[in-house]
Amino acid sequence: MAIEQLNPSLKMKKVLVLSLFLFFGLALKGFGQTVYASAKGEKYHTADCKLSGDADGMTLAAAKKAKKGACGVCKPDEHLKDKVAQCNGKTADGTRCKRMTSSSKGKCYQHSK
Repeated sequence: MAIEQLNPSLKMKKVLVLSLFLFFGLALKGFGQTVYASAKGEKYHTADCKLSGDADGMTLAAAKKAKKGACGVCKPDEHLKDKVAQCNGKTADGTRCKRMTSSSKGKCYQHSK
């Protein structure tokens, strides 16, 4: 009888520990997301925002620490959970585009024209 009473307790502890790891892992992932902002710009953008220009990638935490706000056009805070991949387009000099996109076509806004 004593062994049966311990099993549910141990199972609950395991579930609680795993839940905590999952929760903190997802919380940290949100701050590890890449957003794009220029050094002089006041806003951060998604990879395929038409206003990002030649912005450099940085973590969301770094953008917020630099007191940059979210772009009102691309709304990066709403899209941080989207899957993103590097654009499949080619630049004028023939190298692969460095922009990231969440488009199902695999192209950023500039190359999807």
